[in-house]
Amino acid sequence: MATLSIDEYIETVKDIRYEKRSPLRVFCKKYGGEDVYIKLRVELLKMLASGVDNYILVLSFHYAEKSFTDDDFPHRAKR
Repeated sequence: MATLSIDEYIETVKDIRYEKRSPLRVFCKKYGGEDVYIKLRVELLKMLASGVDNYILVLSFHYAEKSFTDDDFPHRAKR
């Protein structure tokens, strides 16, 4: 499944390496019963050479180093 929902959102963080770029969005999604950490940046740029107006850059995609709990997801409905 190649989708993310607001329920899988964890936080927004400032990119300390590229301070003038848009902030990073952190998500966690279950794949095969394991948490996968996903960090991405949404760029709203006009790239005339490639014909792309906007894009999403995935900066990190790996199994999570720690388990997440429902408290880590600010928009997830409490069960």
